[in-house]
Amino acid sequence: RDDYGPIWPISIAPWHVQICSLRADQPEVMEASQKLYDALTARGVEVLWDDRSVSAGVMFSDADLLGVPVRVIVSPKTLGRGAVEISARDKSFRQDANVETAVAEIKGIVDKMLAELNNVD
Repeated sequence: RDDYGPIWPISIAPWHVQICSLRADQPEVMEASQKLYDALTARGVEVLWDDRSVSAGVMFSDADLLGVPVRVIVSPKTLGRGAVEISARDKSFRQDANVETAVAEIKGIVDKMLAELNNVD
């Protein structure tokens, strides 16, 4: 845990990934978020999708309280760069992923986290 909430190991986390859709009232944000959600769940990734009409600060604070290991931010700003932002709850990484390759990158991160748990001596 940290000062903001739990940091669940991916093996016991309630979800693997949390999609935070900032400005979900904008069609491009909803469309990109829906595509990510559908593609990830089809690949066996457990996903929580937050599309509430709240500020980014509230959404991120709530995400920290849930402790989901991987956060994906979809917003007009990230989509304007042709990307989504992927970060770890434990703050170990933050990166942009091209919208076209984001599903593969997110799945790869989840698979790597699960594999690291299985390789612990």
